[in-house]
Amino acid sequence: MRAVPLTAALTSVVTAGLLTACGGGSGTAVDPAESLRPTARAATASVDDVNGAKASAECAASVKTLRMYAVGSLNDAAKSGKAYMEAAHPGLTVELSADATGYPELVAQLSADRAAGRPADVAVAGFDLLPTFADELGAQPLSPKLLRASYDQRFLPLGEYDGKLVAIPQQVSMLALVYNVDALKKAGVDPATLKTTAGVLAAAEKIKNSGQSIQPIDLPTQGFGQWYLSTLASSKGTPVQKADGQPDLTTPAAREAAAFLRKVGTYGPQSGDATREGLLRFGIRRETAISAVTLPSISGGLKYIHDQGAAGFEVGVMPFPTLPGGTIRPVSGGNGLAILSTDRCQREMATELVVALLSPDVIKAGTEAFSFFPVDNTARTQLASFYQQYPELTQFDAFIPSLVQAPQWGGTRGGEVHDAINDEVVAIMTGADPNSTLAGAQRKVTELVR
Repeated sequence: MRAVPLTAALTSVVTAGLLTACGGGSGTAVDPAESLRPTARAATASVDDVNGAKASAECAASVKTLRMYAVGSLNDAAKSGKAYMEAAHPGLTVELSADATGYPELVAQLSADRAAGRPADVAVAGFDLLPTFADELGAQPLSPKLLRASYDQRFLPLGEYDGKLVAIPQQVSMLALVYNVDALKKAGVDPATLKTTAGVLAAAEKIKNSGQSIQPIDLPTQGFGQWYLSTLASSKGTPVQKADGQPDLTTPAAREAAAFLRKVGTYGPQSGDATREGLLRFGIRRETAISAVTLPSISGGLKYIHDQGAAGFEVGVMPFPTLPGGTIRPVSGGNGLAILSTDRCQREMATELVVALLSPDVIKAGTEAFSFFPVDNTARTQLASFYQQYPELTQFDAFIPSLVQAPQWGGTRGGEVHDAINDEVVAIMTGADPNSTLAGAQRKVTELVR
């Protein structure tokens, strides 16, 4: 779903900003969430001699400009691709646009610039917006044969829509929980019980009654509501979207998930923005014992807390819980690289840029900054020391084969569905009746995907 990295990353886009430090160089107070945005180091992009991955001499000579659109958190990786392409093709200019704060904003920008005669060649596509990219923005079908042998093709189904690969997964995430080990110990909670929603609620009750001045659980809501709901329902094998693209929001699993989220809301105010509220409350102010995060912000959050030394605290990390009796089937968050060029030569050059952006060193650098799943096996091997530093991340590798596609809402108003469901989930978490609210959401989404 929308990656919203710990969006921590998170926001409704996979985005920047992890748990960060406070302070400023001149003694001026700085918003902790703004004082440090993780950035990827300079990386070396390249293109192996894979058939079709490099543009022909004819196209390399004729194309003088490529346009790439990304969200802000992908700007560092995009710069590596720009450096490679401009060095490999003297006279070429790669124009980068990374002003969009999220995927919906990026789609709006792409549409506006396309209408103004400035079409994009390459764009970052949020997984849940693939229908918009394919049906409205002209994303071109891609072939896995263009990729290096080291690309981990287990991720490719996440970028498919209508039976075609329309975006090559680049940054892939899933939901997780972080917890304050000391707070759980004082409440007599075994972290292993957090594997299911029933265990989480039992733990929350123990923490609430333990005499600690701490909110038991916080599930940040901005952009995450649909992700929570779909991940929990998925654990029972019943996605919130049917195979025909219609919503399926009133199943027993969806109702059970909604009841859990409603109960969570009774333990205190749930954060809105996961970075400016959720992570700050958990990692800096220590106001919450358990919090939802996404994979990309775990390493940044752990680094901040570890760097506090004696002033820090022990943090536990685990996958987001399942419904009782369920199995972890994580709904994926993140994005892929889509080619929007229709001109043959622009498309050839765009393909070379995409393959360059998937270079092992670019993936490695990006993972070191935002701890997404590395989609390249060579990069994964090269990240051995990184995973030794953050061993909490290695447990998630086991769930790669069971990653589930984010719901892909089609129709002319399909792009509105994510926020529509999110609003209904927030309403549930703030007191609305789960069953009637889900029924209303079912009717609303059915209209939107017509």
